[in-house]
Amino acid sequence: MQSPMQSSTDEMLKRPQPRAITWHNGQVGTDSAPGALQEILRDPQALIWLDLADDGRSQQALLRGVFGLAPITLQTMTETMERAKLLEQDHYFYLVVHGMAFDPQTNAAQTPKLDILFGQNFVITAHSDTIPWLDAMFDIIADTSTDEHLMSRGVAYLLYALLDELVDSYFPVLDDLDDIIDDLEDATVNSTSNEVQVRIFHIKRSLVQLRRVISPQLEVANALVVRASRFIPAQAQPYFVDMHDHMIRAFEVLDSYRDLMSGILDVYLTTVSNRLNVVMKQLAIISTIFLPITFITGVFGQNFGHLPQVEFDNGSFFWVMLGIMLLITAFQIWLFRKRGWL
Repeated sequence: MQSPMQSSTDEMLKRPQPRAITWHNGQVGTDSAPGALQEILRDPQALIWLDLADDGRSQQALLRGVFGLAPITLQTMTETMERAKLLEQDHYFYLVVHGMAFDPQTNAAQTPKLDILFGQNFVITAHSDTIPWLDAMFDIIADTSTDEHLMSRGVAYLLYALLDELVDSYFPVLDDLDDIIDDLEDATVNSTSNEVQVRIFHIKRSLVQLRRVISPQLEVANALVVRASRFIPAQAQPYFVDMHDHMIRAFEVLDSYRDLMSGILDVYLTTVSNRLNVVMKQLAIISTIFLPITFITGVFGQNFGHLPQVEFDNGSFFWVMLGIMLLITAFQIWLFRKRGWL
């Protein structure tokens, strides 16, 4: 039986541990101990990037004690449905942005939330979902073999690098969506199955979700330079303008995909209607062919006591009427083909 102390230790080991990259005195470090981070923060020329993999839930004491984050910020970081926004506090800014992902198997979109907090000499990223591009960027920046380290340029350039990688991660997803929509256009013309209809509605709903999440980020990216100018110098502002332009392009692509899906849905409904019209025409032709011969058989099949065709028939009248019905049917088929109905 484990002691309470042992259980507490095991629980702490299971929690996602924070990881940090520090730039101090021209050296790159990876010490994430609270004491070391607090010492580095005292140097205004230093820079810390702290990455948290659980929205900061298990590191609230570190965030509150070392970085001085407000309680409202810590509470908002744990919210999963937050809209993109930029909030200003006394000595830092709180930025909420979202990534973009799409699962072609389920035709479902995901928009993982990424919290970014930045101050004079620190950047904190917090997320509950795994973000591949962020992990790759962390490993690259942690590499000390580069000639000019990114973190030596300050908070603004590290923040720009994060947001630029975020926006760049949108375009592979948009390319995948483009291929899926192209395939769906072909399937819509050639098939009217329920599976195609379900895919159309799922992808259309995913595009609406992506657009709804990405749209507020345009305002946030636009307001970032104006409101956070004390941390973003004038020489770094063109980089953020370029990032904003890329985000606009991604948003416009999403808008065009949404319009394409609306067109595909219209094409699908038109195809279904045309197929129904073809079936109804074929049934109408069959009914028209059987109408005269049904009339003839009905007339000569009436149940009366004295029928001329029965009383004076020598056995050949049946074959005569059968031949007449065949001739009528052949004439109808010839007429329908001549008019292009068959």
